[in-house]
Amino acid sequence: MNRICEVLLTITLFAVSLAFLGCATDKTLHKNDVRDISANRLIQEMDGNNFVFDRFQARFNAKIETTDASFSLKGQIRMENDSIIWLSVSLPIGVEIVRALITNDSVFIINRTDKTYIKESIGNFKMIPPQIAEIGFIQSLLVGNDNTLKNYKKHKVEIIDGNYNLLTYNKIENNNFNTTLKTISVNPETFKINKITIFESFEKLRKVEVGYDKFELVDGKMFPMEIELDLDENPKFYINISYSNIYVNGEQDYRFSIPKKFTPAK
Repeated sequence: MNRICEVLLTITLFAVSLAFLGCATDKTLHKNDVRDISANRLIQEMDGNNFVFDRFQARFNAKIETTDASFSLKGQIRMENDSIIWLSVSLPIGVEIVRALITNDSVFIINRTDKTYIKESIGNFKMIPPQIAEIGFIQSLLVGNDNTLKNYKKHKVEIIDGNYNLLTYNKIENNNFNTTLKTISVNPETFKINKITIFESFEKLRKVEVGYDKFELVDGKMFPMEIELDLDENPKFYINISYSNIYVNGEQDYRFSIPKKFTPAK
């Protein structure tokens, strides 16, 4: 799989062990100004302020840094809630290089630069922990929600730097032993996530940081117009995504086909 396909999968699937860098607003409250709250109440407030959609589409610009290179891309994303993610990635000059379609169980990618394609089950991507290889998880990451809190056994709330800091811990033991420690920084005025940090043990220890920033009102809810994803791994991977031209619940086209002359990616 070439580097562009790896980038695409990381943006969409490897939305992973995360952690959020950033802040929802320039205004910071002092600890004494933030009232104490229980973990259950905080989670209820977060759920009530989630960005909810049936259909979503937006344009984006992405700045990417890896161990070997840095470059910029742009594109379009379209989503059907809990069922489809459609993605078109282009060079800055506007030439499409990658198109992807992700469903509940499959990933389809065409790479126009080398005329190859990928057609796989999500479960075949072994770098993706199975509990997050779900389209609902991926979509929640892309719009600034967290739909995994019900999966965590323990919760604790602290007030740090004028924000609520929700600590969650979970242990899962199936075919693979998995431990996840996640902290979520939540704005006490909007109850939107502005920082999450996840340390996850799945075959190896991972730390991922993702930040949400530059919130605007979209369809009556606060929405992060900028996302940062930083994977603390080797090789390094960092991406900054800026959204624009967001539309919610309009009619959408998820056109996708594999050209006859394209061959399977190796």
